Amino acid sequence: MKLRIFILLLFLVVLFFQCGMHSADCGLPKSEDRNPKYGISRDAAIKLFTDANEKYLQAAKFIASKKIQEADQHLKEAAKQYETILAGGFKNGQIYYNLGNTYYRQGELGKAIVNYRRAERFMPRNADLDANLRLVKGYTEDREFSTEIPVVIRRIFFWVFLLNQDELSIVAVSLYVVVMIALFFSIIRKYAWLKRVLIGFSIALFVAMVSLGIKIYREQGVNCGVIIATKCEVRYGPGEEYEPKFEIHNGAECVIEDEKDDWYRVYVNVGVKQTPDLKEGAEENVRDDVRRGWLQKKHVDVI
Repeated sequence: MKLRIFILLLFLVVLFFQCGMHSADCGLPKSEDRNPKYGISRDAAIKLFTDANEKYLQAAKFIASKKIQEADQHLKEAAKQYETILAGGFKNGQIYYNLGNTYYRQGELGKAIVNYRRAERFMPRNADLDANLRLVKGYTEDREFSTEIPVVIRRIFFWVFLLNQDELSIVAVSLYVVVMIALFFSIIRKYAWLKRVLIGFSIALFVAMVSLGIKIYREQGVNCGVIIATKCEVRYGPGEEYEPKFEIHNGAECVIEDEKDDWYRVYVNVGVKQTPDLKEGAEENVRDDVRRGWLQKKHVDVI
């Protein structure tokens, strides 16, 4: 009986461990794999990445020497190469970060912000990324209300914000393995301290699994986007026949709540003055439905 229990536990450990490692692979194809649409191998992606970085550095030198036309050309080429790598299936925080820097240099604030947000999912502890994101957000035209989670919450649940989804998966898998081992030994050895160890690690596993679920929901269950047009009108309905509700500008972030044809129903977290008699500062207390409306999909880049 004990042998059967051991075999079952071992099978569950191996199965869960393999699933966890697969989720932590970040979706990167192996070196010999090629994307059927773009035909990019890992070696080709590395070469493109190195060349794009070199073009970005050259563009920075051109900007310093006031050669704007040459700098713009190099930045466009670098951005195209970074986009090619990402389209080839190589998702990496550094690529998104470099692409965000490239778009920022071009003055494309919306595209810079959306790529910084994508990079955040891979590099949640990168100080340079946080600083650049705050810098770019400071140049946006719309005044956004803070949606940052309070510092107290961030410190209490630090592991949710300091670890990315793959790292949390590895933590959960590791805790699961420990729990299974502790469970096995608690069955064959009736030690009181083993039960306490089992209870402790079981609680930790539960917390890790809940945290992982929250992380997945925040990153995949809620669709967020960034305005990439210079300015666009949020309308009352999904069509140009509907009247404009308010105007929103490049770099503003939104939550995508629904879609219909070529339109997104969005919620924006910016100050909205819908009526002329709205008192100064009163836009902060405006009803949530005022900030909802419909945007054309071409004006929004989904994070």
